[in-house]
Amino acid sequence: MGVPAVAPTEGRLSLLDWRAANVRASWLLALGIVAVFAGIGYLLAIALDPSEWFTYLLVAVLVAGGQSFVAYRFSDRMALAASGARPATIEEERYLVNVCEAVSIGAGVPVPDVYVIDAELPNAFATGRDPEHSAIAVTSGMLRVLDRQELEGVVAHEMAHIKNLDIRFASMLAATVGAVVLLRDLVTRSFRYGRRTPRRSSRNSGQVVALVVLVVALVLAPVLVTLLRLAVSRRREYLADATGAYITRNPEGLARALEKIRDFDGPPMEVSQGVQHLFFTNPQFRLNGAGLLATHPPIEERIDRLRRM
Repeated sequence: MGVPAVAPTEGRLSLLDWRAANVRASWLLALGIVAVFAGIGYLLAIALDPSEWFTYLLVAVLVAGGQSFVAYRFSDRMALAASGARPATIEEERYLVNVCEAVSIGAGVPVPDVYVIDAELPNAFATGRDPEHSAIAVTSGMLRVLDRQELEGVVAHEMAHIKNLDIRFASMLAATVGAVVLLRDLVTRSFRYGRRTPRRSSRNSGQVVALVVLVVALVLAPVLVTLLRLAVSRRREYLADATGAYITRNPEGLARALEKIRDFDGPPMEVSQGVQHLFFTNPQFRLNGAGLLATHPPIEERIDRLRRM
């Protein structure tokens, strides 16, 4: 079993390269969201009151900067709260804590905070902003159905997301989708109920053009950010599988865990749509596939790749 690559069709890329790419992507995302907010704020000013364009622009940049900071600093707490996770104590969850400690040594990262989600569906996810500030949450169903090798495989997969800094970029992307949708709703409400919508007779051609571009941007921006989030999520799962198998030197354990999740015949796991992409497999099984709206690659494909390592 060699050092994992990003994807067989994309050539080999070291984990250090992938980690550096995630750092760059996080910065670009933060700058990108500031640019998008600034653009929408400027268009809003031109459409409503061109004389106040600087005020609109300044408010938009401040909101975008605040959003990026909150996403970076607190997205882990939001994800844990949204999934109903509770801290795992050594007294109650000694087995899980011991597995996490053993795998973190193999991965060469600090032991993350460990959480348990009371749910029948076997599943898990990692969150945080870096290896020193990270957490892993595992469902109680996962602890019941997996043996130690399989659980080590799943924890190693999540540890790979931490080691590769996938967690930071994924959390910021999730928060960005929410912020863009919130911005769209706020602007829509301001047009619907606000008093500052210009009367038709007072509009000039520049205001009309700005209004049309603004509407198009507000419709397309959430869709494009969502598709970007899903594409990134699918791509990183293959690398995390390979890295997890490399950490444990046992791809079979991770493959068997995926088989048990695939064959699970119990109640679905109800979690917020905003955190579904963080899980080991999507709690909504239809979103493990090859379509544009799939958050994870097909489970069968992941099993096949692990068995070919």
